[in-house]
Amino acid sequence: MKITKSLYGLIKDNKEVYSFIIENSKGAYIELLNFGATLNSIVLPVSGRKIDVLVGFDTVEGQESCTDSQGRTVGRVANRIDTKGITVDGKNYQITKNVNGDFTLHSNHEYENAVWDSEIVSDSTVRFHYYSPEGAEGFPGSVENYVSFSFDEDNAVTIEYNAVPSEKCPLNLTNHAYFNLNGFDSGDILSHVLQLNCDRITPTDERAVPTGEIRPVEGTAFDFREPKTIGRDVETPDEQLIIGRGYDHNFLIEGYDGTLKKFCTVTGDKSNVTMEGYTDLPGVQLYIGNFMNGTQIGKAGLPLNFRTGFCLETQYSPDAPNHPEFIQNIFTPDKPFKSTTVYKFTI
Repeated sequence: MKITKSLYGLIKDNKEVYSFIIENSKGAYIELLNFGATLNSIVLPVSGRKIDVLVGFDTVEGQESCTDSQGRTVGRVANRIDTKGITVDGKNYQITKNVNGDFTLHSNHEYENAVWDSEIVSDSTVRFHYYSPEGAEGFPGSVENYVSFSFDEDNAVTIEYNAVPSEKCPLNLTNHAYFNLNGFDSGDILSHVLQLNCDRITPTDERAVPTGEIRPVEGTAFDFREPKTIGRDVETPDEQLIIGRGYDHNFLIEGYDGTLKKFCTVTGDKSNVTMEGYTDLPGVQLYIGNFMNGTQIGKAGLPLNFRTGFCLETQYSPDAPNHPEFIQNIFTPDKPFKSTTVYKFTI
């Protein structure tokens, strides 16, 4: 294993963005950026060529133009928080409402737009640090955030999160990678074969904010417990699919007990690359790029087109503090947010 650090470019206020490439002996590697603690590329040797299985950007200008969180670390609380904000110990906090002044998405992108401190801690691991100041985006307290990315000889990417708040606060960090296992330049992902070890979803209202219901997937288009293509049922006239323009939903992982569990297997139909996902969190958001419309230019100068990437964002359920029926994501200085997610690739 080896790590190569280089200057990626300069962004706002002339802040330096660095690239970290972690490469194994097989020639596979990942690229990380300290801008947004970003997982920017996963490059694998496939049939005599190397393919990058992450959709995103390869220039500083592209990274600054990013509006869909490609590869970024998202926090303090990933996903959605409803209009009412959050209430902790009887006190209400009005979080920044960055979607039509109505609700909060990805905590107004605070973490993903920050330049994180960085440290190479071994020949296979880079750790990033970001301090979220007191009251940022309306949340209580401050948070010290650490995210470590590791890569190994088995082509496994391990992400470890450790977020320590100064006082009781909701936390829900994730990575927002967009995968295309055929390669970022290979078209849509609808023929990828996906299996999710998830038996329920948390349905949403018309704004894609959870209603509080927990609904079994059995007999619906959301049942991926047996492998099927992502696109097989996506056009089913299901109200939930109409709301999200396709899959953009939180799935609950079967048998959740806080330990690392396998939650998915996905195979690219053209490359035959398979990805297995593992997490110790209770849920995962399946999103298939329904709002990508080609207006942003990504890697190799190609437009980021409709459904050319899928996300599997490990998480607590969206808007959990407002739904006592969900597993709660409230943390304290003595009980910080700690989590691990692994994406392992087989060629």
